[in-house]
Amino acid sequence: MTLFKNLFRITIITGLSLVILMSVTRFLALQNGTKHAQQQHIKHALSQDFSLLPRQHYDTSLVALSAFLTMQLHPYDYQTIVIAPTNTQQQSLTISTSQTKSTAPAWFIAIFGDDSYSQTHSINLATDTVVVTISNNEKWLSDKLWLYTKQLFIEASAIFTGYTLVIFFLLRLAFAPFQRLVVHAQQLEKNHQANPPSRTRYQDLNQLHASYSSLAHQLESHFRIQAKEAAHLREKAYRDPISQLGNREYFLNQLDAWLTKEEQGGLILIQARVINHSYRYKNYQQGDHLIREIAQALNQTITHSNSTLGRISKTEFAVLLPQIQQEKLHALAERILGALMPLTKPFNTPLGITIGLAISENTASASQLLAQLDNAVIAAAQSPAKPIAQSEGEGSIHNKGKQYWKELVLSAIRNQQIHFHYQPVLMQNNQVYHQEVFSTIQRHDDLITANQFVGALDELSQGAQFDKHVITACVKQLQADRQLPPLAINLTRSSVQDPAFHRWLHELLPYHPLICKRLFFEIQEGCFIEGTDMTQLLCQLLKRFDVRFGIDNFGRHFKSLEYLNDFKPAYVKIDFAFTMQLNNPAQSAVLTSISRTAHSLGIETIATRVETETQLERLSELFVSGFQGFIIERQVTRAKNLAQHHD
Repeated sequence: MTLFKNLFRITIITGLSLVILMSVTRFLALQNGTKHAQQQHIKHALSQDFSLLPRQHYDTSLVALSAFLTMQLHPYDYQTIVIAPTNTQQQSLTISTSQTKSTAPAWFIAIFGDDSYSQTHSINLATDTVVVTISNNEKWLSDKLWLYTKQLFIEASAIFTGYTLVIFFLLRLAFAPFQRLVVHAQQLEKNHQANPPSRTRYQDLNQLHASYSSLAHQLESHFRIQAKEAAHLREKAYRDPISQLGNREYFLNQLDAWLTKEEQGGLILIQARVINHSYRYKNYQQGDHLIREIAQALNQTITHSNSTLGRISKTEFAVLLPQIQQEKLHALAERILGALMPLTKPFNTPLGITIGLAISENTASASQLLAQLDNAVIAAAQSPAKPIAQSEGEGSIHNKGKQYWKELVLSAIRNQQIHFHYQPVLMQNNQVYHQEVFSTIQRHDDLITANQFVGALDELSQGAQFDKHVITACVKQLQADRQLPPLAINLTRSSVQDPAFHRWLHELLPYHPLICKRLFFEIQEGCFIEGTDMTQLLCQLLKRFDVRFGIDNFGRHFKSLEYLNDFKPAYVKIDFAFTMQLNNPAQSAVLTSISRTAHSLGIETIATRVETETQLERLSELFVSGFQGFIIERQVTRAKNLAQHHD
């Protein structure tokens, strides 16, 4: 119960008690007053001078006495008047008022109706003395008291209602600054930051305001320090200190993680022998400077989305390019060669730069791909005029162009050939957080995953068509099955940057307010690093309709994690490169650091591709709050089957 409700309740109970006390006091006063008036009327009638009554004959005197008494009394005052002679031989007389059914309820009469009163007086008539007994009218007294009770109830109700309304508005007005402080505290708890409320005329609330503002500042400072520490720890473990690119361990982790997706892509190995020449014939400062120039040239030349660039040895740089086509891979290698060749001229060394290319095979391992790249570099050295060579053995499926994949997806949409598989995310409390939607295309005997064609769609800016189809299908599925857990849909990069897709969502979501609460959208971390304006607009749109969103491949980019505080996602899915080798102390430390950074903002952290019990237990100890993978899917399916069996 809130303080306002408690104080309002106490005030209302106090007011009600006062109103009841006032009404009871008035009722008792009216009751005593009415009874007293009735008794006084009877006493007054019997205290009159009866000497003037006719005394010639007893009967005449009796009639005159009865007429005199009825004139003195109102029918409401008496119920019976009994005139009884002392001489039993004389005639007695009884006068009664006409009685109708009482308007007061039986329970009221039982409580307040026992107010009988009678008074006796002796009067001398002509030849005898008579005894006059007058009894009060109890029915009229009960009816009168019941009328007073109803009037008092109406008055008390009106007073209490008015009192309640006045107290409510006065307390609401007085508690407005306190309520603003409560909202401030709730925002602080939820978002770890809040706009400070305005100062009030209450000194104690101002002290609380100052304390909350100080706490908010401390939390924000703590988060920034924690984010910087996480970034520093990650850079120390995975960044080359000279080139500021990813080191060999980082690149191999990204390569292993990418190979598990079984998607097409290419690799480039750049061997810069000119670095050895610089170190040998110049000095270390110039050698380090040359490495930084090469790294800068590579960063400026390689604009492929979701690429990974690393320095894997003293003279070698490697590039991982998911979902790149073969012709584009060759074009990029030529641009890289053109950007690096001017850097070798001051050293006048032959074959200062050689480039090897490889297209990934579904069955190839990381070591096999690196061996192919080494062979390609050796082959490139055989042609000094154009030192670029590609390894042998690329599969036919990778030679498919972007237009092929576009037409394949559009055809699958038209023919309803896109199928969906849901993989659950299980939190540490054993509750399903959501189910991620995986899309596949069944074509003849081949099963084509989204990883194989999404890159081509992004390059052609056609990802929105695919995303619209997936979202529409999932909305229908959620409408048809209300027991289905929330669904998480991965958005392509081109959709995130597409204003037309934003408008389409803005038109769709208002028609499904209940579905919005069961929808999640996953956005690649790269969208929060580059193209942040459109990403910000999309996130604001989703929040407006209570649609939650998460960040996929969290921690992959060497950027500060402070962007979490700006976008406030519901969850982050940690990049698989940080969760695959948990026996590595440095990798576990990085995972813990970036997870704690997200956790400090109330953001759920989810580890993907959890395949073994050992991996699950180890991740549970590293600030990871949710898990997704084959073993989780198996556990959820088993629990669901058991529940259906018991039903």
